Amino acid sequence: MPEDRFLDRIANLAPQLSKPLDALRAEWAPEGVPVTLAGARLAEALIENFDQLPQTTVRSVFELCEQALEDGSAEEQAAFSTGFLEALQHADGRLAFDFTELIGFLGAKSKAHCLSMDKFWKATTRGL
Repeated sequence: MPEDRFLDRIANLAPQLSKPLDALRAEWAPEGVPVTLAGARLAEALIENFDQLPQTTVRSVFELCEQALEDGSAEEQAAFSTGFLEALQHADGRLAFDFTELIGFLGAKSKAHCLSMDKFWKATTRGL
């Protein structure tokens, strides 16, 4: 699906990212997975495998996230803002992951969205 192009590009960076997304798609077949759910699953996979992924891969993930927020369709933007980034922030809020590990990888749009979500939820994501 065209609205999944950035999700697929990120998933294709590492098997640790593609396998969970493929499994989610198989669960939902023949229906398509809502893009925000797919984005959240990629965030979970990133958290689960963060220590094993090369920093170059993590950097590529966030470069693609930034591109999706900048140039993606409305669905892609939702996948990364409401799905991916917010899932990372919520994991930080539950102390399941330390968001400060990611702060150096965030682009301007990603960081601005995260700061807006902190303001909306009256939360404080570590590192922002």
